[in-house]
Amino acid sequence: MKTTAVDPRIATTLKELTQVKHRLHAFQFPPSKKVASRLVGGHLSGFRGRGLEFEEFRHYQAGDDVRNIDWLVTAKTNQPHVREYRQEKDRTVLLCVDQRSNMYFSTVEIMKSVVAAQVTAALSWQVLQQSDRVGALVFGTQGLSWFKPRRSHSELLRLFRLLETENNELVKRNSETERVTFNSVVQRLLRQKLKGAVIVVISDFSDYDSETRFMIRRLQAHNDLVCVSIQDPMEQELLIQEAICFSDGELQVAVDSSFQEKIDNYNTLWQQHHLSVKQELQSLGIPYLQLDTSGQHFSQLKQQLSEKVHV
Repeated sequence: MKTTAVDPRIATTLKELTQVKHRLHAFQFPPSKKVASRLVGGHLSGFRGRGLEFEEFRHYQAGDDVRNIDWLVTAKTNQPHVREYRQEKDRTVLLCVDQRSNMYFSTVEIMKSVVAAQVTAALSWQVLQQSDRVGALVFGTQGLSWFKPRRSHSELLRLFRLLETENNELVKRNSETERVTFNSVVQRLLRQKLKGAVIVVISDFSDYDSETRFMIRRLQAHNDLVCVSIQDPMEQELLIQEAICFSDGELQVAVDSSFQEKIDNYNTLWQQHHLSVKQELQSLGIPYLQLDTSGQHFSQLKQQLSEKVHV
């Protein structure tokens, strides 16, 4: 029996994900604040390069090289502290990708879930080309799926196959095996005890709350974070000029101008929530990139990455 191919704007395919390899050319992630910068001042440094890398401050111990004493931290704490270094061999990039039902939405060109999958593929290809390790945490219909950071093309293809599966499960409208919350995802990242990683979170941040902020601060203590927010224009401002039918795949409701008060309340709540998320993340020094569903996500991503890079 012949099966009908799904429009790639609705659900991505392994072929599509492997073909985005060259959509992002050479790039660098933007800088963010480090735990070290909060001790020695407010200086913003770039992401970790290769070579000898600062790891942490610790109390001076007998036998330590006095040349490693950090006098600024010592003066601030009134206790002698030394800088400890480690040899960095590569960079670890962890892509945290939202594939839940809230991402299966678009009124323009391409589903948010497809944008997230394609951005994940493009970034992971670039990381691998730079001979760094890339891993992922995908959360969606299959629950939480962890991919240990590796320098492996075969592991990357395994990630792409899962993204293809997640996209197609959304088309089938299969509900999550267990509702995955954004906070449960951040908790999983904390349990991984990542250190010195670049963590890129790709989501619509629809269920970000005060508990999320607290956990993000903990995660940021030893890692660099970048947040990529994907939104649809109608989510940002819902305008009803004629009756529109909304559906969750099971139930339908017709919405017209008689719902105007509820529509206004929705718009106000949405704008307040996402402005709050953006301001909170930026106050923590976390780059906040914004993409939409117009099909221009690669050019939007490249532009915002370049705007936030300080070489």
